[in-house]
Amino acid sequence: SRQWASPAPAAPYRYGGAVRLRRFDRRQAAMIRGWLSGLARRAGLVGLCSADLIRGPDGYKLIEINPRPGATLDIFDDADAPLIEAHLRAAAGKTFRLPRFIDSMASMVTYAAAPIARFPSIAWPEWTADHQSPGTRLTAGDPVCTIFARGPSADSTRRLIKGQASRLQHQWEGDRT
Repeated sequence: SRQWASPAPAAPYRYGGAVRLRRFDRRQAAMIRGWLSGLARRAGLVGLCSADLIRGPDGYKLIEINPRPGATLDIFDDADAPLIEAHLRAAAGKTFRLPRFIDSMASMVTYAAAPIARFPSIAWPEWTADHQSPGTRLTAGDPVCTIFARGPSADSTRRLIKGQASRLQHQWEGDRT
């Protein structure tokens, strides 16, 4: 996935969201798969783990590997090949299927831009999760919800999700102009 930040004054690297890439260079994918498979074997990790890498001018650098699902789990899960099923089967030493994708998917956390004394009641669209409850008091920077979008490419999906976020924010912020 490709992740992005949603900077705030006290949190310049605050998590913003991530998009599942529809295409990724096969040689690079094989190289990364080899690194992570070897590391997981040596560490005795089985099942679903997450790894964070950063690509810089000198190539990829592994930041961390976690023996648990990561923040991007939702954009990699699939009803036809659920990741929890693959995780449980792998942990039991059984064969498993992984999802295959033909599109991109993104998730994004939306944050309150300003304090909200009493969060309004909202008819949440089906492409949202992790909702704030009506009546909740929020400070600027508090998370409001998670938004999901699908599209034909990573770039178009990221544009789509940012548009969804902007339209949805009007429901709790109103017209701030």
